[in-house]
Amino acid sequence: MKRFALRLLCSLLALLMCSCAARQTSAGTDDTTAETVTDAETETAPEQTAGSDTETVTETAAETEPPEEEVKYVNHADMKAMWISQFDMANVYVKNGKQRSEAEFTKLLKRILDNVARNHYNTIIFQVRPYADSMYPSDVCPPCYIASGGYGTELEYDPFEILIKEAHERGFSVQAWINPMRAMLVKEIKLVSDRYTIKQWYDDSRLRSLYLPVVSDRVYLNIGEPEVRDLIVRGAEELFQRYDVDGLHMDDYFYPTTDTSFDAKTFSNFRDGGGKGDLAKFRRESLSALIHSLYEAVKASGEGRIFGISPAGNMQTVINSHYADVRTWCRDDGYLDYICPQVYFGFEHATVPFDQTCEKWQSIIKNDNVSLIIGMSLGKAKSGIDNYAGKGKNEWSEHKDILLRCLQFTQTLEKCRGVAYFCYQYFYDPAGGAEERATKAERDNFVPYLEMITWR
Repeated sequence: MKRFALRLLCSLLALLMCSCAARQTSAGTDDTTAETVTDAETETAPEQTAGSDTETVTETAAETEPPEEEVKYVNHADMKAMWISQFDMANVYVKNGKQRSEAEFTKLLKRILDNVARNHYNTIIFQVRPYADSMYPSDVCPPCYIASGGYGTELEYDPFEILIKEAHERGFSVQAWINPMRAMLVKEIKLVSDRYTIKQWYDDSRLRSLYLPVVSDRVYLNIGEPEVRDLIVRGAEELFQRYDVDGLHMDDYFYPTTDTSFDAKTFSNFRDGGGKGDLAKFRRESLSALIHSLYEAVKASGEGRIFGISPAGNMQTVINSHYADVRTWCRDDGYLDYICPQVYFGFEHATVPFDQTCEKWQSIIKNDNVSLIIGMSLGKAKSGIDNYAGKGKNEWSEHKDILLRCLQFTQTLEKCRGVAYFCYQYFYDPAGGAEERATKAERDNFVPYLEMITWR
């Protein structure tokens, strides 16, 4: 072994001397340096011979670097999801107008995740893009004011990276939640850095009028324009590249108005180019084109990732006012892995009672590859009233087992594979940690059942 050590030392000295000589020889000859290989660089360690007590010291890079592990995306057969919204996280991200320290944020986040796990959920639908912005450092979308403290302010660290790590350590599936069309207020987009595409469009008067219509002082993305759809898809692709998210989730902020002025120029150009059909058809096809592109991006990013959409619960509104062609998405391949209607109603609602509404959504699923996830909310359990429910206005104050009965009913739906609940702040105060007392009776009834329920 001493002899081997001496030989190794000599080899290393020779290598060092040759390397220095090579650097001296190559000084001032940058055009040939990359092609010059010295004897020392091609030298290998002595091979181990049978019966010797020596070991191979030098290995190739391929031998020393561990193979890259294939990412295993986590998606549970029974989805028990909780939406964690930007409003849940507002006081967790920021305190006194500034981003909390990384240590403080992590501490609060861990408590949130522990509470979610304690209530028997296995999936987190986490808002990362509420207003065409981002809750993480992005090259595509500007930092959201909720996470950074203000538009034009960069993030000091990556809160979403922390969320992914902590959530996966607890066995959660993480669905990255984006809004498709809603962007910042007019006064807010003016503060965004010029390096972002959306701000460049806004600063160009021609593109602004075409790509970024305004409704009630809020900017929206006009997805009738292919370049706008591409921006949304690029934002999703960036998520897949940077984070081990288990899926992509989109909510119901589609077309904000039926007013024809929203995309009048775009539709006029479409017709001038030979396009057929009325404005409603054009909007539905534009939205479906976006959904298909996002689905394709999800599937191209890694096997096992899923894509789902959560439209409003009233299907008539979804189709006629939001221009979402949910029937096509639930029938044809290439759009969805799951549909998650927001059935935020009780059984006594006069127009969209929970049971009938769930059955209606199930009836449009004609594709065996599309699952039904039922979205529910504790909002009315907290307020105790539903002003739009007609005869069922006071149902939520008169009964405290509505969500239990809703959960039990989902087991009668053949195509249902899970549930999702809006949202964390109806369980606990996100920053303070206190339980929400107004929803306690409802939660005490349905949460134990959530632990044991299965739809398989």
